[in-house]
Amino acid sequence: MKIEFSRSGGVAGIRLAVTLDTEKLPAKEAERLRGLVAAAALFDLAASLKSATPRPDQFQYRVMVEDGARKKQIEMDESSIPERTRPLLDCLVDLARTRQKRS
Repeated sequence: MKIEFSRSGGVAGIRLAVTLDTEKLPAKEAERLRGLVAAAALFDLAASLKSATPRPDQFQYRVMVEDGARKKQIEMDESSIPERTRPLLDCLVDLARTRQKRS
């Protein structure tokens, strides 16, 4: 499974991004990511989740998941994130920060 993630916006406007391939991750981390993607049911969500009343300085998220023949890209703003998707986004933010510090 391949995952591309980015978060932009916010008060400071700091962009976070990470690209992951579960085939190249430690088994435990890869299993966790696959579980979070499944729990988030990303393939069942609309491609765009935007609030009817946008707020200034909120985060904007983009997630692309490729799993075999299935591929899905979703863009969402902070106030429209489905609750079941939050754990995946939190994990991806942590992974992006960790990899950014290594660079």
